[in-house]
Amino acid sequence: MRLSLRPSPLPGQTWADWRAQAPRLVLGALLLTAGLSLSGSALDRAWCLALQQSLGGWPTTWSLLTWSALGICSLLLVTCLSDGEPRRVASLLVAMVLGGLVVHVIKRSLQVDRPLAVFGPDHPVFHVMGEHLRKGSMPSGHTTTAFTVAGLMTLSLRDAARSGGMLPTQLQRFVSAAAWTGWWLLAGLQGLSRVVVGAHWPSDVLAGAGLGLILAPLVWQLGVTQRLAQGLSRASVRPWVGGALPVLAVLLCLLDLGTPLPAAWCVAVVGLGLLGAWRWCRVLPGARAANPFS
Repeated sequence: MRLSLRPSPLPGQTWADWRAQAPRLVLGALLLTAGLSLSGSALDRAWCLALQQSLGGWPTTWSLLTWSALGICSLLLVTCLSDGEPRRVASLLVAMVLGGLVVHVIKRSLQVDRPLAVFGPDHPVFHVMGEHLRKGSMPSGHTTTAFTVAGLMTLSLRDAARSGGMLPTQLQRFVSAAAWTGWWLLAGLQGLSRVVVGAHWPSDVLAGAGLGLILAPLVWQLGVTQRLAQGLSRASVRPWVGGALPVLAVLLCLLDLGTPLPAAWCVAVVGLGLLGAWRWCRVLPGARAANPFS
């Protein structure tokens, strides 16, 4: 497959561009409102215990899902998959800064206790897998990251299909639909894992999902994101991006989150980082001269 060092065409920020994002923005606002409204209610606590009781039998699976929603893990995955589409990486970097600020402002403003602080460590049903956190529950930052990533990846798929210049084949439509479904399914499971591991209430996850749905289309359209994408596409910058990926992979494996990462996963993560480094560092003959941003 031919490697393109040019960023994807940047759409104009017209009313039509923003109107196309309306369904995601409206759904995000509804989820955020639902999460804030549900927070602290008896229904919120009942759902938390019900989910823990019914789904808590696969602790390793849920721990890996919650680990995969870490910002550093999401950045590694998206970057490794986006050597030909740096706009995804640029969007995620901007989203991590803006989203981190919004999430922490809400956490500090609302100061919602986490489930462990409410149920206590000796509850017959509730249990914690991993870190024993007690403060700053609303909203779920992991879920915000997960739904931001899913939103950015599906927006990229949509734009790629629109700019293809021809009708996609049946196989291409199937692959695109499968990828679209997979990203949203992964985000949903990552959000659910935050309840099952005992870190968050269901309301926190709803609010986090809403924030992610709002954040993704907003940062995708920002001019600063598009300029950053152009910078990442420079032939002189790409090797630096690639070289950072194995470092991120090793750091990710060394993080202590209360549950040890299986050795096989560490090998896979480092392998992913090395693969991403190779993809970002390779330069085809004549690509440097053809790249207008180098």
